[in-house]
Amino acid sequence: MKHLEVTKINGMATLQDLGRDHAQHLGFSGSGAADEFSFLLANHLLQNSPNSPALEIVLGQVHLTANSSCQFVLTGADCHAQIIKQGANADQGQKITNNRSYHLAQGDSLQLHMPRSQLLTYLAVKNGFEGKKFLNSLSQATNEFNLAFTEPAIKQGTRLALSSQEQATDTFDNKIKPHRLNPNFHQEGDLVLRFIPSQLWHDLPTAKQEQFTEQYYQISAQANRMGYRLQGNALTIDPSAAGLSKPVCFGTIQCPSDGQPIVLMKDRQTIGGYPVLGTVIQTDLFRLSQKRPGNKVSFLPITIGQAQAQLSAFLHKFP
Repeated sequence: MKHLEVTKINGMATLQDLGRDHAQHLGFSGSGAADEFSFLLANHLLQNSPNSPALEIVLGQVHLTANSSCQFVLTGADCHAQIIKQGANADQGQKITNNRSYHLAQGDSLQLHMPRSQLLTYLAVKNGFEGKKFLNSLSQATNEFNLAFTEPAIKQGTRLALSSQEQATDTFDNKIKPHRLNPNFHQEGDLVLRFIPSQLWHDLPTAKQEQFTEQYYQISAQANRMGYRLQGNALTIDPSAAGLSKPVCFGTIQCPSDGQPIVLMKDRQTIGGYPVLGTVIQTDLFRLSQKRPGNKVSFLPITIGQAQAQLSAFLHKFP
């Protein structure tokens, strides 16, 4: 079996594609790549199918060794990666630049280090990774590992199976494939999260609406793929305003009793009983997924039409 073997991992990595469509009514999260921009870009540069599974790596610190030659691309957070030839020392490594195609030969090691900024790096290989699928998706939800529906959690010694499709040798041209789509998609600094307000938000007094939109929230250390917990001046809302538990979605903004908002992410639960202030638009959620604890965000209400226009423009970047 052609594979990349994980020889070192200090953080977390999961296999992801675009997730499980129509999974929530069965009680499972949609999962999928948190930063779809970087995920789609990696597959686009390799001329893969847009849904080809890739490795989503949190804060780098992963070493992999190839038992067979393959072509790959790194996107997202820059982990100052290197290719170490078999028998060579780390100081003899070939430096890797994001958004370029490279050739990994049999016995070569790919080493990713801690990135200086952003959170997630995507490693895509020609034709994608293979593995156990659940609900027509290979995506691994971190809160569902115990169910054993997908591949086991990735650890040292894990072998990541490469696609069984043959890779033509003439694709290993190692030419620069420039990132022409939007070099400023992920910007440094504070992030404005545009959201579609809920009826509850419209019903709030003006003073509470302004409290929510005119302050900066700090991303909590408890932020993860299930939800980004935020910290700021507490926004008190009567819990009875939430009514019965309702389905939630990617980007739902919950306001629990402590008044600190939570933005639900890809591994979210399927229903929730907290008051809901609205839903963050998808393109800004991809940006949010690259923010680290301590970074700051604010909120800006927009219309459904504006949100649809943003998503349509995003999807047209990837033919």
